Amino acid sequence: MASIQDVSPTKLPSERAPLLPERQDAISSERQFSPLTLLIPLAVATRLTSTLLQLHYWRLSNQSSVGCGSQQMTTSHQAGRYPRNYAQFQSVISYISSRLGRKPVILGAVAVSFLAYFLMVCSQYLSGWPGATVLAASLLLQAFGNPLIMMFMVNIYTVDISSAEDRTPVLSAINGWAILGQSVSFAIGGLVTTKTNNPLIVYYISISVLGAIFVYVLALLPESLPKEKRDELRRQRLAQQNVEGSARRNLSSRLISMVAIAFEPLKQLVPARKEDGRRNWRVVYCAIHIIIAMLADSYTPVALTLLYTTKYKYNSAQTGIMLTTLSLSAVFCLTYTIPSLIRVLRPIYARKVVLPEDQQEPSDDAAVSTSTDLLDVHIIFVSWVINAISYIIASATTTRVSHLIAVSAVGFSAAHIPITRSLAVSSVDPLKQGEVLAAIEMMSSIGAFLSPLVMGSIFTATISSQPMLVFYIHAAIVMAAASLLFLVRDSDRYQKPLQTQD
Repeated sequence: MASIQDVSPTKLPSERAPLLPERQDAISSERQFSPLTLLIPLAVATRLTSTLLQLHYWRLSNQSSVGCGSQQMTTSHQAGRYPRNYAQFQSVISYISSRLGRKPVILGAVAVSFLAYFLMVCSQYLSGWPGATVLAASLLLQAFGNPLIMMFMVNIYTVDISSAEDRTPVLSAINGWAILGQSVSFAIGGLVTTKTNNPLIVYYISISVLGAIFVYVLALLPESLPKEKRDELRRQRLAQQNVEGSARRNLSSRLISMVAIAFEPLKQLVPARKEDGRRNWRVVYCAIHIIIAMLADSYTPVALTLLYTTKYKYNSAQTGIMLTTLSLSAVFCLTYTIPSLIRVLRPIYARKVVLPEDQQEPSDDAAVSTSTDLLDVHIIFVSWVINAISYIIASATTTRVSHLIAVSAVGFSAAHIPITRSLAVSSVDPLKQGEVLAAIEMMSSIGAFLSPLVMGSIFTATISSQPMLVFYIHAAIVMAAASLLFLVRDSDRYQKPLQTQD
């Protein structure tokens, strides 16, 4: 697998420079790791522990399962409970991280998950109302420490410290490493429980991993949003509040302001005006794209698994093999194929851009070679084409070998997930990229929440007569959503306003 390249910026933020400055007190370059490389264990560990617990919950509710688990559990659990909790909390988390920093919020999320699993173990040794109270506290904390929120923070951290040219391959690789943790969970989830005959073993593993990750992040992971950047972002917010209206002095106005924090990222969906006076619609296009695509795509893995279990009598072991195959193909695609493909295609898509004199920095050449955003759009579109065709083939084939081949192809369509986010954040001030990412994730959550209601209803009504219909509908919807991104223009990419240039 391709390793993540080091990104060691030395400049203040522009679209071509990340937020994290180079540290002068760093150890020698031979022993220094990039913050992005240091982020990999966090991405792997959080997805590994969360998936282990999801598999355990499913196994308790389906006593006949012995193997690695079921996509019906994992996907429906994520597409149901998690998106609702995610939509409630991630905008607040984005706001808090912009005030306190990314690292404290990551540490807090890890600590919440650690405490939730620890209380779950304690509840098994208590009886009566003390045990019920501890169990309720554990379940409540798990809502705040779910893996979608953690991956949201990982993506924000990645965006903070990646340059514009490196953001897409780095986001792809980080998401691929996270899926690797999920793959390991699928492979060992049921095995460790059945071999040890101890239903609490997954909690002990998760507590140990999260404890080690907490110490690891505390000791080694640097802050991606330095204090001066947080102060600048706060000044921008205060200035915007002063422009929008008079200062809020009464209690009711302050309460309204506090409630509005939960919806603050949605302000980024309002098209901003560019220097030429025209509106920048890129974030809007990406938001519409992702809500439509997620509406169709979130339930489709569940539908495919239900088709296999009902029509082809898949047992839990065969389902586990299918899940592991799907995850490993996605890992290979995101960590190696996409970064390599971008490296090969970037010269083909390269364009010479002559920056205005006021926008040039001392180290910049007059002509800067940069890739067009059309490369990202094309990769997203091809990924959705592969996704649509692969699901149709997976539902039409009749042998287990052909099922695995088709499912592997589905995994190779995973590139649209990180690249869409990279495309969206590239249109705004680097200080606002976290808020844009939060807005995109909110739209994704809405689509994921609606998917079981819409696609699930269609599949339930047609599974006996036309079981492939839902996959054709899925293909039509995701292709329409992917086509929308061809409206994205290079002129929508963020450029620092001339009045702020030195």
